[in-house]
Amino acid sequence: MKRATLGMLLIVIAGAAGLLTWKYLGPKIFNRSQLSTSDSQSDMVRLSIGADNYLGYWFITSPEMIKAAARGGIQIDFKDDGGAYAQRLERFAAGEYDLILLPINSYLQHGQKHRYPGVITAAICESKGADGIVAFSDKVPGGQVNDLDNNRLRFVLTPDSPSSFLLDLTIADFDLQALRSAPPGWTMPADGSADVLKKLRKSEGDVFVLWEPDLSKALEMPGIRYLWGSDKFSGYIVDVFVFQRSLIGRKPELVEKFLDIYFRTLTIYAGNRERMIKEMSKSNDIKEQSITAMLDKIDWFSLSDNTRRQFGISDSSSGGRTVSEGVINTIIACTDVMRRSGTFSEDPLQGNPYLITHSSILEKLIARGGPVGIDSKVPLTFVDLTEEEWRRLNPIGTFRIEPITFQSWNNLLNADGKEKVDRIAQLLTHNYPDYRILVRGHTAPGGDEKANQRLSLERAQAVVQYLKAVHQLDSARLHPEGIGSRQALSKRPDESQRAYNYRLPRVEFIALEKAPRQP
Repeated sequence: MKRATLGMLLIVIAGAAGLLTWKYLGPKIFNRSQLSTSDSQSDMVRLSIGADNYLGYWFITSPEMIKAAARGGIQIDFKDDGGAYAQRLERFAAGEYDLILLPINSYLQHGQKHRYPGVITAAICESKGADGIVAFSDKVPGGQVNDLDNNRLRFVLTPDSPSSFLLDLTIADFDLQALRSAPPGWTMPADGSADVLKKLRKSEGDVFVLWEPDLSKALEMPGIRYLWGSDKFSGYIVDVFVFQRSLIGRKPELVEKFLDIYFRTLTIYAGNRERMIKEMSKSNDIKEQSITAMLDKIDWFSLSDNTRRQFGISDSSSGGRTVSEGVINTIIACTDVMRRSGTFSEDPLQGNPYLITHSSILEKLIARGGPVGIDSKVPLTFVDLTEEEWRRLNPIGTFRIEPITFQSWNNLLNADGKEKVDRIAQLLTHNYPDYRILVRGHTAPGGDEKANQRLSLERAQAVVQYLKAVHQLDSARLHPEGIGSRQALSKRPDESQRAYNYRLPRVEFIALEKAPRQP
């Protein structure tokens, strides 16, 4: 080969190598130069998050959070899947997301298939009215939750969503037998809450289960009645941060930094509500007045709420106050609902809810003086009522009827009866803490009715005494009543006489209207 030709070839090769070098290394060199001469972190880490546009998640994508995260070296990559929980878990299990945001019940349901690839590291918020059940007034004229127990009603809802879980827990907690045993076809599936609202406007159905902002729009329509929703109970619809187990193992400091920035963001916005409403309104394209109304339907959890109320972590900021494991209680309560509704045939966690929680990062945050915040919930104190005041309270609904059994020779609860009352106590303490409870005793028909009434009252009193002594329920929220055999139950279709007779002597727990909270 001639020297001139060889020289030209070498020049071409060198030029090509230079171009390739600039194409692939040039941007990195340029970026490094930019980073070294700016306030930006030089070691930005991308955090991929799977979620949806629920207002409860807004702080993660808020302007303040994005700025603070960037200053801390975290690039937030928020993916909105429109509420496709099953798909969210598929992608999470495949490693496409580092973190997912969703209600605990949805993680229990859709995470089982993937052997729960993540752990709950903190609670985000609780729905306090953002999910609800409405109906045409003429279809459910009574207005009580037990009036929904009618399989001739057509229910419109979104399957595998917080709406379907809301209906499931209502059926389970209030023992709506007609719905539990209803043949297929009593529910009409919809493609999201907006589609439910569309069907309501067309009168395609009788009862509708929606979430905000469609719930508020439905209640503006004439002839629509609000029956039941997440403002009526506690400890069920709780949204959480679920981080990849592998990320917790490899980069716990990244998870700790993210949560620290998040809780500091909450604190900043809590101190400037006007700014928060303006930015929420702008990013969601919703009027500020509507945003203000929606804020009352979501209870966000600060770092203090998480440690003291959700994960049972006691520290100097607790000030001697009682701590509780709200997240664990929610896992147990949701599992119980899904077992009784048929979603689960058995407990997927085998009785160990701690398999899907991880509290050590919260412990580190609180120990090093993280942004504690203010406890958002103060326990309600009940005042004593007279007999006349008890009679004037409006009933909300009757909880599931438990076959509570007593010792045959007296009116004391036997071992099985205590177990049943223990379960009711958990329900009243964690899921329905703001209601007064009428404990009503019944007997089977036959014999002297005065004696029956006395026996039913004594047994109701025994249950009340057990709830006060063992579970420390406020005595002012409990009222025993005995009515003998005057209110027999309706016999169920195909129920044997023996089974029917077994259900007649019973104790009912009736929720009365919520006690008002003091300002």
